[in-house]
This record gives sequence, structure tokens and C-alpha cells, in this order.
Amino acid sequence: MADAIEIQNLKQDIQLLRQQVWPPQNLQFVEGLPIYYASQRDVDAYYVAWKPLIERAKILCRPFMQDEPIDEIHLPSHLNLPLFFFHVDRIRINKTRAKESKTFRSTISLVDKCGQFEQNELLAMKAWIEHDDTAALVAHREFVDLRTYVFQHGSNEYTRTRFYVNGIVLGTESNFKLVDARDKPRKQRSDSYHDPLADNSVWKVFGKYR
Repeated sequence: MADAIEIQNLKQDIQLLRQQVWPPQNLQFVEGLPIYYASQRDVDAYYVAWKPLIERAKILCRPFMQDEPIDEIHLPSHLNLPLFFFHVDRIRINKTRAKESKTFRSTISLVDKCGQFEQNELLAMKAWIEHDDTAALVAHREFVDLRTYVFQHGSNEYTRTRFYVNGIVLGTESNFKLVDARDKPRKQRSDSYHDPLADNSVWKVFGKYR
């Protein structure tokens, strides 16, 4: 209970700081996106305001993150802390066609989450569920996903992250490159599901076995 109260207090302090210093006023940004960058020195100066809250978050979240390293990148997104990356050589912004997927055991729960369907589609979904004890329904909703790939100095690997909820701040190296590939969406991987039982223009519903 004490930890829950402390986390709630932390979230309130984070929200207060966001009201005061977010978005950053003295950093460059990517048009239309919460991505901010500047020299390492300028980002270090901006980071000073956030560091005490980030350190508090690391301590409070340690009991819940036994399998993850305790650093800013792995802190829960619901805390609403911006992500900081230091000594960045390059960042690539990708727009990817993706899909959200939900599995249901009944048409009632599916309609509750995915909205209305035509009567003949409801009957088809109901017939699928009832024809086999292992039958289920899977609903897919397509959307465009934005992700960043951050390459830090001295590393051959990159960090892939979503950024549009909390925002990211990059401390950059002198050779920093920003690659904005939003105008070239990457192709969605081929779907293993075909011939939907229902389609309400948002969700496509397929039959599957558990």
C-alpha cells in the first residue's frame, strides 16, 4: 500500500514537472512529433530537472521489475517520464503498418470490445464458436505504428522504441543524423488469417482454434 501511494505521489510530481518544462523550450524538435534533440551538453542541462524523478522511479519500480535492468528505457510508460538517450549518432523514424489483435471466447464479449456487426456476421461468429470446444474468435484492427530506432555512439546495436506517448530527448554527437522515413511506410508482414467471418470496417474477425 505504501508503495502504491509513493508511486501515485511520483506520478503527480512528474505531471507537475511536465507542466513546467515540457515540451523543452531550448531544444530542436522533429515537426509534428515529441522528439527533441540537442548537443549532449544542452541535454545534460535539461536532464538535471528530470534526474531526481527518474531515480525515484528506479527505486520504486525495482520490486516489480526483477527480470529487467533498472534504467530509464525499461521504466513503465504509465509514469509518463520522457525517455532520454545520450551520445546518439543516428535516429531513424519509421512508419509501419501494424495490427492490434484480440482473442475472444464469445460473440458477446467481442461485440462489447469491437462494436456492432451485421446480423449474418454475428450468426457466422456464433456458429464458429459453437462448432468446436477449442474454437475461438480473433479480431484484427489495422493501424499505422510509429517507432524510432536509436543508434548510440560506440554501439553496433540500436534501441527500438515507441515515443509518441511520453516523448524522447536525444543528446547528440557532432555527426548526428536524423532519418525521417515516415513517407515510406514499411510493409506489414503477411497475415496468416484469411476469409474473415465478419468485418465492420474497423475490426476483421477470423475463426481460429485455441
